[in-house]
Amino acid sequence: MDWEQRLNAALDYIEEHLEDEMDWERAAAEANCSTFHFLRMFEVVSGVSAGEYVRRRRLSLAALELARSDIKVIDLAIRLGYDSPDSFTKAFKRELGMTPSGARGPGVRLKTWPRLSFSIVLKGNAPMNFRIENREAIKMTGLPLRTSTDDGKNFAAVPAFWESRMKDGSFAALEKCIPPASKLGVMGVCAGDWDNKTHQFTYLIAIEKPADRFQLPQGCIEVTAKAGTWAIFESRGPIPDALQTTIKRVYGEWFPTSGYEHRGGPELEVYSPADGSSPDYYCELWIPVRKAAK
Repeated sequence: MDWEQRLNAALDYIEEHLEDEMDWERAAAEANCSTFHFLRMFEVVSGVSAGEYVRRRRLSLAALELARSDIKVIDLAIRLGYDSPDSFTKAFKRELGMTPSGARGPGVRLKTWPRLSFSIVLKGNAPMNFRIENREAIKMTGLPLRTSTDDGKNFAAVPAFWESRMKDGSFAALEKCIPPASKLGVMGVCAGDWDNKTHQFTYLIAIEKPADRFQLPQGCIEVTAKAGTWAIFESRGPIPDALQTTIKRVYGEWFPTSGYEHRGGPELEVYSPADGSSPDYYCELWIPVRKAAK
């Protein structure tokens, strides 16, 4: 079974269990990959987190049910796993722009989210330069940002975070603490702690852990990337656009044919000291990988 079939088998499972508490481990098993890899793959390829997709699909089904039946709102809310009619009503109004009772009116125009269907298009029209390396554990420390993937908030929040940390001097303070033997410099780190319920994860501006923590700017936290195999991809072009394009190509083109899957844990953005707005700017995306199950 190829990647496309495996991902669509996982979607079949999700659709069949929209009214149940979602078992993401089982969905990932349908795709024959780890839960972490499935959730990350889903988000990058589809543009929406798996949790957000399920929420939208449930509300879409609710809108259709309300339009064609006399089901009570409280019964529908309970059936779809909401704590109360109020929480269901708020979610319904936020997503569809009307209250559940408003969806019953004659001639009401409803907005629904259709079921996804994965179709992996392997373009191969541009080379992807990468290397595979085995590394010991990498211990890091850095300034954290808790952000959300909802509506692409992270794509705006992360650049703004870098800008604010450069302005307040904490970036410079962190840079001064880079261990002399480190070759990674100041990195962007996605900590690997994606929360599928809140759609949040921790992003850090980080360095390898120094021996002396007393000089670090206030608020730094530690994160460790376990020893193992890394797929390291080259990115050329202005950031963040070029790097975001590389991420999408890795998940949409490289993973489906590589024989590897994400092994969980932090992803690293390793930057060169050149001008990040240069059309030929070079940086690297480090993704922890392991051989995919067959």
